[in-house]
Amino acid sequence: MVTIKDIANKAQVSSATVSRVLNNDMTLQVAEETRQRIIEVAKQLDYKKTKSRANKNLEAEAEKKQNIGLVIWGSEQLESSDPYFMFIRQGIGKECAKQGITVDKVMFMDDFDMNIAEELDGLIVIGKVHIDLLRRSTQIPHIVSIDYVLDDEYDSVMFDLRKATRHAMDHLFQLGHERIGYIGGISYIRTLEGKVYNIDVRQKEYEAIMREKGWFEPAHLFVDDWRTEQGYLLMKQALELDDRPTAFLIGSDPMAIAALKALQESDIKVPDEIAIVSFDDIPLASFVSPPLTTVRVLTEDMGVTAVKLLVDRFNGRDVPLHVTIPTKLIIRESCGTKIES
Repeated sequence: MVTIKDIANKAQVSSATVSRVLNNDMTLQVAEETRQRIIEVAKQLDYKKTKSRANKNLEAEAEKKQNIGLVIWGSEQLESSDPYFMFIRQGIGKECAKQGITVDKVMFMDDFDMNIAEELDGLIVIGKVHIDLLRRSTQIPHIVSIDYVLDDEYDSVMFDLRKATRHAMDHLFQLGHERIGYIGGISYIRTLEGKVYNIDVRQKEYEAIMREKGWFEPAHLFVDDWRTEQGYLLMKQALELDDRPTAFLIGSDPMAIAALKALQESDIKVPDEIAIVSFDDIPLASFVSPPLTTVRVLTEDMGVTAVKLLVDRFNGRDVPLHVTIPTKLIIRESCGTKIES
């Protein structure tokens, strides 16, 4: 007998989605292409609804949605001001809709509830949250982290910040820059004791690379909060230097865009006098003047991958996986080299 699960496997959707489509659930938000694909697969497999108790149980089981929660490292204000987190959540939302999963709770660490509802089937943690804090808060077995490795026991989705930083710095070296500054934010991990501050990977790698070259200058390092306006204020400070850098590596596109404003106000030409390379490749990065050279981080794909890992866990996978999403340096005019057509 053909089951809903058979149709789901062939149509590459969740069993819950198949059940709701075949039962004409008009509240289901699904692409028409997907709806038609499910119906066509059902016809191909000669699926027939029956009134048997076994089939009813199968359909009832399929219609049970899995509920997950999101734990977000920063505040709601930080998320709304930083597209990095927003695009991760978009990816999670899209894949959850595809998989028939409900995001039941969204929790920000600034007002984190230490008693996460245990009826959740899984948890996705975005950002640096220590595993002991989560273990104290919940017994949910299926947890996937994004942008941080919780523990070898749990799945994670990352991108290689060290490698990405080296690509960005190498590009500036190839353009002949030796006096390179850094603008970025302070990193921290959420723990049981509170915030534990540490040096961000981008900053660490920048310092290591410049020391290797013998070019590191502490006065060229500008670090504060990860806020857009800090990019503006830190660049203003940098411009007061007598031996100011000829190029800057900036930790995020929003900070870089704010830094561009500071440079424009001071009549500093980019890239003729100061070159800029940043991180993220948010949509606005290609529209500012000049367009930003930036490391493209596939943030939406990180969210999609986290949901897929969680679904694999629901389906019985026991071996933890640590997935690294690739990055790419997108070369635009802010460093003096136009993108190749």
